[in-house]
Amino acid sequence: METTISNPSKYSGKTMAGIILVFLGGLLLVNQLNLFFIPNWLFSWPMWIIAYGLYMGGKYNFRKPIWIWMVVLGTAFLFTENIGNADRVVWPIAIIGVGAWMITKHNKPQEQAETKQSSFKEL
Repeated sequence: METTISNPSKYSGKTMAGIILVFLGGLLLVNQLNLFFIPNWLFSWPMWIIAYGLYMGGKYNFRKPIWIWMVVLGTAFLFTENIGNADRVVWPIAIIGVGAWMITKHNKPQEQAETKQSSFKEL
């Protein structure tokens, strides 16, 4: 007979999703009843993008870069919606940042591959 031991300390995906839904529902209820001051930007669509990016980061232990893109994009939209004339500055900075990321990130594997090839040639 095989016995399986389950770890009760780990949450299943459905349990965590239920906790998140209860928390969000509670926040929405508090917002509708005006019990506490909750800023309007907290329930805007850019915050949903940021929250989804953080969720994706947590899901993959922050190893895949998709969460960074979602958080940066959501933050850029959040700034442009809530600060007057922020789009004049935010989008050029975002383009510069993407270009700098592409320069620094994509050259590393190529440099590593070249060093590996040169080390094989020496042998």
